[in-house]
Amino acid sequence: MKTLKLAVLALAALLLPALSLAQTGTALTYTTTSAIVNQGATSFAVASVTGITGFGAINNAVGGTTSGNANTTDIYIDRELMQVVSVNTTAKTVQVLRGQGGSQAAPHASGAVVIAGPPAAFLNFDPEGYCGGATGTGVGPTNPPQYNPTINQRTSQQWICSTVSKTWVPGFGNPGVSGTVPGVTTAVASATTIATTGPFFTVTGTTAIATITAPSGIQDGQSITIKFSGVDTWTAAGNIAVLGTNTTAGTYVTFTWNATTSKWSPSRVV
Repeated sequence: MKTLKLAVLALAALLLPALSLAQTGTALTYTTTSAIVNQGATSFAVASVTGITGFGAINNAVGGTTSGNANTTDIYIDRELMQVVSVNTTAKTVQVLRGQGGSQAAPHASGAVVIAGPPAAFLNFDPEGYCGGATGTGVGPTNPPQYNPTINQRTSQQWICSTVSKTWVPGFGNPGVSGTVPGVTTAVASATTIATTGPFFTVTGTTAIATITAPSGIQDGQSITIKFSGVDTWTAAGNIAVLGTNTTAGTYVTFTWNATTSKWSPSRVV
């Protein structure tokens, strides 16, 4: 019996990391283009190549290195999906196959957001329904989620598996679709600095907030909405444009990102 218990405990230790990953998903990598990307360019510079790898034994035209023997990274700019062939880690350039997954090769501005991740993170449909882990039969490739967020590469909409409802909810820059309402993601305890868990989440406690860490890849004009479970305040000492308070427990405040000032503008101050 003791041997059986030890075996069960060992199996549990192996499964726990996988279960944790199933709930949260592996985060994608965000960077930006370093210059304008022409429509026909097959190699261009990015601000960082961390987390981006190539495939096969194909040499970069400018002398880069490769890793792996299969397609390991796709990158997504605007609504164009690209397959990474090789990476020059010195010059911080990537060689790519343009217009993958039915997308259209197009020029991209300098400073455009680049999202990098495994091919499975970019779908051609909106994930929906339960995503809390295996249950019964018919478990699909997005249950549990491998990556968080998951992106519909045809529309650029991001989806998050809510740790609260265990269902797919709209992510940043995603207004949702008919029948899909914004879902609350993991609650955050109020502190001087807090990090977002999605575009709609709850803050508990009453510690004054000075900084809301901007999520990777957030763009100018995108917003988060916070439901305050108590009466809380925020200050202008960090990256919030003006100080204020929600005044009443259970109320909502929307904070909109200003990329020029790198500050959040709240929808109310009192």
